[in-house]
Amino acid sequence: MSPDLLLDPQLKYWVLLPISFVMVLVGILRANVTQLMMPTPKLTPFKVLREKSFLRRAQAFRANNNVLNKEEFEGRQNYLIATLNSDHFYSEPVLDDDKPANPFSDPSTNDALMNMMKGNLMNYIPQTVIMGWINYFFAGFVIMKLPFPVTDSFKQMLQTGVATPDLNARYVSSISWYFVNLLGLRPIYTILLQDSSAVDQLMSQQQQQQQMPAIGGPGAPKVDKIYKSEADNLQLLTHESIFDGIVDRVLTLN
Repeated sequence: MSPDLLLDPQLKYWVLLPISFVMVLVGILRANVTQLMMPTPKLTPFKVLREKSFLRRAQAFRANNNVLNKEEFEGRQNYLIATLNSDHFYSEPVLDDDKPANPFSDPSTNDALMNMMKGNLMNYIPQTVIMGWINYFFAGFVIMKLPFPVTDSFKQMLQTGVATPDLNARYVSSISWYFVNLLGLRPIYTILLQDSSAVDQLMSQQQQQQQMPAIGGPGAPKVDKIYKSEADNLQLLTHESIFDGIVDRVLTLN
């Protein structure tokens, strides 16, 4: 049997609660500072919006053309193919030079890199300071015992900084309590901040952006290639309407 420890009740007042309070306080301050450091959104030019909107229109037709009759399908298909093969909706003239553009020549790229650096600093500096504070004042502390049993596989996660292989896995060290708070304070932030977007940003949730291809950015395919690729896809479409034979299907059901 693993030996039991007699923990001083004052540990929760002088170690456990201060660590939790400091982490919540720093998290709220970091969320507010991050909001203040966010750049002012820039207005997207109308021609850029029109360029992307027309591409989405062509993609929507390719995905939902089965509600059109044959005449409507052919009319829209011919119009979209002809327009995609022209430069009518280009936001700016496309150069024939195939030389890849320097990504750092675009101001938006530099702004994105600067915002990413600010976000990394806002995450790295507070966490480094708090961990250094805990390591300096509370290194090697066993501060609590979990009220429920856990297997020995949790020892490495719950007893970081405590080199006692025979200790019961239910005991939690000060450093481990820091990591538990780091990953589990989302409900507290949600209650205090009352803003789900700020909570998502604070918890550094990875954002998945799997939408339409980028147009015009450095390293992205040029708009003429994207448009022509979509025109080729529309050229291969065949008309299949959900209303074909609908009368026979209804009479069969009756």
